[in-house]
Amino acid sequence: MLTAEAVQKIQADHESLKLQVSQLQAKANRAQSQVAIENIIYAKITEIVTPASGGVLGTGKAVVQEFDVDEKTASNQTKVESYGAEKAVRTIDVYNESQIPVMVDSIVLCFRDFKSGLFIIEPIQTAVGKAPNGISARSGTTLGSGQVDIYAIIGGVFTYSGYGLTAYNIADGAVAGGQHVMIKRNASGSYWFVDMAECE
Repeated sequence: MLTAEAVQKIQADHESLKLQVSQLQAKANRAQSQVAIENIIYAKITEIVTPASGGVLGTGKAVVQEFDVDEKTASNQTKVESYGAEKAVRTIDVYNESQIPVMVDSIVLCFRDFKSGLFIIEPIQTAVGKAPNGISARSGTTLGSGQVDIYAIIGGVFTYSGYGLTAYNIADGAVAGGQHVMIKRNASGSYWFVDMAECE
């Protein structure tokens, strides 16, 4: 038969265990919430994100965005410490594996790389530009190719971004010099192809 002292001890141990379980549950819930917040974010670009080049990621600056459920609006995130941002500056470093630059004020989706901890911008699939010297036509199984200068709307003006890349042409007609084109990335992500060109 248990003594009164033994019963009190069991009750005290029971309460202690309940408290520990409650604390562990709260910690697990916070961890799940942090994973959702820290590993997938929307960010507003504050400094142009350069293209990747020679196997090196492009870099730029951004501010993490938060969304108002009721108003359906976006604004700068107020709790930024967990993203590696300074409280005063409130910006984070973002990285670009694409050959396309990302302009200031763009809102992009970023994923945190598990091993490096870097925030990588979701791969860009489409861009617009101009072929200054034209793009040659496909001949049999040999694709046409040419330089495309990437353009963006900057301050309301369609402007050369300062960056370009080689795009390939699957059509049997060439793109004339100076024509604007839309280009798309292929499934492997290694090449860009002319999707549409303006009419001469």
